[in-house]
Parts: sequence; structure tokens; C-alpha cells
Amino acid sequence: MRAIRIIYVVIAALVALSSAFAIWIYYIKEGKDLLNFTISIVGFCIAVLALFIAVRTYTSIDSVNNISKMEGNILDNENYVISVPELVRRFQCHDEKTLEKELFKSIELKLKRESDTAVLFADTLQYMVDLIVFFPAVFNASDIDKEVYRKRMGSILSEMERRRGILHAVSKGNSIQITETIKLFKSVISYQSFVADKSFNIHADLLHVRGPILRNPVTKTIYHNYLGLYYNKKGMFLINESLGLKGIDALSIEGVKLVRKKIGLMSPSNKEDAIMYFKSACEQFERAHLACGDDIMWPGFIDYNKARTLFFLLLLTNEENEWLEVMNNAIEARSRLNRMIDEVLTVHSSEKQQVNNTHLRKFFMYQEELARMVKLNILLGTASSYSDVSSLVVYRGSYLTGRSTEELKSLLQPIHGFSVVKKYQNELVLHFGSKRCCSEL
Repeated sequence: MRAIRIIYVVIAALVALSSAFAIWIYYIKEGKDLLNFTISIVGFCIAVLALFIAVRTYTSIDSVNNISKMEGNILDNENYVISVPELVRRFQCHDEKTLEKELFKSIELKLKRESDTAVLFADTLQYMVDLIVFFPAVFNASDIDKEVYRKRMGSILSEMERRRGILHAVSKGNSIQITETIKLFKSVISYQSFVADKSFNIHADLLHVRGPILRNPVTKTIYHNYLGLYYNKKGMFLINESLGLKGIDALSIEGVKLVRKKIGLMSPSNKEDAIMYFKSACEQFERAHLACGDDIMWPGFIDYNKARTLFFLLLLTNEENEWLEVMNNAIEARSRLNRMIDEVLTVHSSEKQQVNNTHLRKFFMYQEELARMVKLNILLGTASSYSDVSSLVVYRGSYLTGRSTEELKSLLQPIHGFSVVKKYQNELVLHFGSKRCCSEL
């Protein structure tokens, strides 16, 4: 825009100087040959007007091209991966409220200051998609005002739509990647909101996203992963409704026992639909795994989601599958990610090394601990007797057999700020305590 203004200023200066020079010449000749002078001035004005229109047209076309062109945009980059270390190092907040402010602030700044062209807007959208997995770190934390969160997220979504509308008005042809990425982001945020409210009857927003159009590995991974979660939730909704499990955590020890006990009460039609949903979910998780490639973060999420789905599919079909192996893969992937995060956040000093215990670090530790607890819950909830699974009930390399309550409590890793894991850990300790009491009797 600055270059265009310079051109206009130069044209105006030339016109002014030329006019002044022509009038000066006219007066030098003492007003002779007025007709020729008038014709010359009119011709000159027409030429200047034509020049102005030509420059205006050229700059307008160039401006439209600069705004709407998508060549080299990040959404089309088929080798793009998330830089987890960079994001973890950037958001070194120690509580969920500060993290919430920093996440929203960074997104709002990019939307307002770095989204004027299609390429820049695509970069902003990719940045927002990269942060999708961080939002549950805020939304699922205990000390957060969810209404304030929703309101601020709503304003961000409105600004996204406004920016998309501007680009769409300039050029419709190049905006397909942007449109589908916005739909993906909005549907994932909607899904996360429903899950945080413990709702199983998820809306079908993700089905409106044209997934095959997405080219970027990260957007493809997120699309297939969350579409798998959508199918998983539809299957779980049928199980909960059919078995009357409202308010019961199906992945707790007692919840697993109850589902296993009552699964035969499902009607054939509901059972068939649930199996279909779970199989569809597994297909999407497999596609997500293929899309994520060498990504260090997403395999842990995908495998955890797939393992849960496979377990409920096992209960419905009585056909053995590899849910335990997939869950172990998820735990390993999450543990590997946490070791990397510790390396990134380690502060080296002359005296000792210390890990900066940020809220994001605690969130990813929570994810690892959650996978470990759910694995133990399923094993203990499905075992006919403890001896059936005693060799499998291992926590961070330690067998849990024969340990006292105090030993179990000291062994389990405390996770502050996320209540689900703490609840599972307490239930695990109580479970082993009751088993020990029964054996003593």
C-alpha cells in the first residue's frame, strides 16, 4: 500500500509541475495562440487521466493478487509438522488461567496483525490448529471459568469468519483450504466443549468438513482423530443409554465391571449400531496414524483413543483384539513425549539442573498418567480373579501385587489440577485395599 501511495504522489507532483510550467510558458509568450494552448492543456489532462486510470487498475489487480494468492501457503505443505518443543518453550505458564490468557492473546494478535493476506491468514489458521491440543489443558483444568473461556473463544471464531468473508469476497477460488480448515477448527472446539460438559450425544459438525480436501498432515491428522472420537462418542452414547449408565464413568474400575456385566442387555439393533460406530472410529484412528507420520505428539493421543475404542468393541463382539498392545503403545508414546518436554524445560545452572514445571508439562504428564490408570482400570475391571491379570498389572515398571496402601500411594505419581486421574488413583488404592482385606479374612 505504501508503494501505491508513492506512485500517486509522484503523478500528482508531475501534474502540478507540468501545469505550472505550461502556464509559465503561456505567459512568457504574452498569451499568444490561446487555442493551441487550450488544446494542448486538454490533451495533457486526458493523458494524465488515462495514466491515472491505468496505474489504478494495475495496482488494484496487483493488490487483489497479493491478498488472494495462496501459492506456498502452509495449509498445502504436505511435509509440515508441529514443533512441540517450540510451543512448550513459548507457553511457560505455571497455571491454567495464565495459560488461557497467553493462548488467547497470541491467537488474537495473529488474527489482527498477521492475517491481511490469504497466505498470512492460512499461517494463522495453522497456528491455531497446532494449538488445538492445548485447549483441553485449559478447559479440563479445575480452576477455570468456562463461560469466560467460551465467550472469548466465540469472539475468536467470529473474527475468523470475518477474515474468511473478506478473502471470499475478493477471490472464491483460492479459499477452499481456508474454508475447510476453519470448519475443522470450529468443529473440534465444539467437540471439546461437549466433552468437557460430559456430553456423549455429540453434534455432527465434523461431518460437514470435507476431509479429503485437506492436504496438510497436521490438519489431516486432527480431522481423522476427531472424526474417530466422534464415532467413539456415538457408540458410547448408545451403550450409556441402553444400559442406563448415566453419571457412571465407564472407564473406572466399577464402571468397567458394570458395562461388562450388563453389555448383554443391549438390544440387537443398538448393539449392531454401536459396533458399526466403533469400527468406523478405529478406521479413522488408523488413518490419523498414517497421516501424522513422524509427529512426536499425536501418536500418543491416537493410540489412546483407539485402545479405548477397541476395548468396548471387544465387549460387544467377544472377539479378541489388540487393545492392550495399542494402549501400551499410547503410554510409551506419551512417556517419550514427556521426556522430551522435560529436556526442553530443563534449566541448567552451575549448581544443578531443574525442570520448569509449567502447566503444559503437568497437562502432558496428566495425559500419560490417564492412559496408565485407564489401562489398569480395564484390566482390573474385566478380570474374573486377580490372578488372571496379576502379571499385567504393572505401574511404571513396578508390580502392584502385595503392596500396602502406603506403598501404593507413594508409588502413584500425583497430578495436580486434573481431578480425573486423582479419582482413578484413589479408586485403585481402595480396590487393592479391599482385595487385601478379603484375602486376610
